[in-house]
Amino acid sequence: MQIWLLTHSEELKKKTGTGKLVKEVLNNECDIIEWSRVMPSKTILDLSPENTILIYLCENEELKYHHDSGITVKNIIIIDGTWQQARKIYNQSPYLERFKHYEIADIKSVYSKRRNQKITGLCTAEVAIHLLAKYQHPAMSTLLDRFTELNR
Repeated sequence: MQIWLLTHSEELKKKTGTGKLVKEVLNNECDIIEWSRVMPSKTILDLSPENTILIYLCENEELKYHHDSGITVKNIIIIDGTWQQARKIYNQSPYLERFKHYEIADIKSVYSKRRNQKITGLCTAEVAIHLLAKYQHPAMSTLLDRFTELNR
């Protein structure tokens, strides 16, 4: 399983960004790709919709990924940025619509380093922790411990 962080450029400048933490823990199982509106990442464009899910809200039931939907997930794209930045990335990147969307519901964020975020909006590390737990990845506990330490 490979995690792709499609990251807003402003997120890379922030000390409170948790995408870097995910990359540190997962090392070669995670790549940070700086999003560009005018030059989409060839890596993301080349991913197969057959085995890739996108972590983003979706109102179209046909685009939603359910654990029992029968696909083998090899790639996970997480949009890394504030909710406002994530919405901008998604809305200005129509190629992301071709991937199955996976929503994480009914979990409240415990991330305390930023204000004015959605109560139900998870930071990038919380999303990764959830996914690693879902897929029983051995790095989940390490990422959880590192996130807990960062969040103090």
